[in-house]
Amino acid sequence: MNYPKLPPWPFIDPDNPPDGYLKVGERLDQARSTSSPQLWHFFVHERHLVIVIKEWLKGRNGMPGKYASSQYEYPIAGARWFVDTTERFFLPSDHPNAVPRGAKTIEEPVDGEVLGVTRGAAYGGEFIPGYSFDNLNRYEHSTLITRSRCQMFEMGDPWLFEDGLFDLFKQIAQRHENGEF
Repeated sequence: MNYPKLPPWPFIDPDNPPDGYLKVGERLDQARSTSSPQLWHFFVHERHLVIVIKEWLKGRNGMPGKYASSQYEYPIAGARWFVDTTERFFLPSDHPNAVPRGAKTIEEPVDGEVLGVTRGAAYGGEFIPGYSFDNLNRYEHSTLITRSRCQMFEMGDPWLFEDGLFDLFKQIAQRHENGEF
């Protein structure tokens, strides 16, 4: 299905975010790193959750290295929606709120943007299953390449459930519901 795309969000530098960006967490992704863990930063700005990474890429063939960024944006209410929707995958199949048998993706509108949660076989790296948090109204983008697919923030099960990323989403959702942002 085709969804209307919103204009690209400006890239932010997680080491020097613009005024109005509140840093609400960070987490290391141990599994998908080639040389060292990837540090992802979580910000809230104007009722949106912005997830960004900034990595140093070594130069090759005599070329200098450079920083590269990738970034994902969701309505802040999407944090709770992601938690609740992901938990639906764990309900018994006869539960009325369980993900329908055979379904891999759940999509719903949240604050004017269509969000999704998708179960994938290699979202945490080769042979590491996980989930993606999707925004079907935004193109995936990085400073290296812009893809024509929607934003899909892919997370492996170990990162989500053992390394505290799912707990961070729960904390962000609770803080939003408490009116902190």
